[in-house]
Amino acid sequence: MGLFRKRKKRVESKPDFKETESTYERIVYEQLSSDEDHYLTHLADQMLDGAPLILSFDQLEIDEANKAIAFFSGVVYAIKGEIVPIREKVFMFANQDVYADQTMQPFLTDIIE
Repeated sequence: MGLFRKRKKRVESKPDFKETESTYERIVYEQLSSDEDHYLTHLADQMLDGAPLILSFDQLEIDEANKAIAFFSGVVYAIKGEIVPIREKVFMFANQDVYADQTMQPFLTDIIE
């Protein structure tokens, strides 16, 4: 035991200069090919991580498409998100923060018109 202790080194935090992706760059485009649960939940996990989903239901039978739309609608409701119709059988499902960086609105305006 001594009167003096070793000083702890100060660790200075360095600012995080990672480039952040815009919401537009994170969009997941998918032509749905089945209504299997693991497939739909994998896509929902991507949406929960902040990636907007643009999904086409063209290849699905009516019952399969209805199941998938109901599932994604429930996920969107739970996260207070938004569903945007792009065209017949194509929709965008996204969380509430999708418009935060202002990159989605011009993109949607271009593809919907």
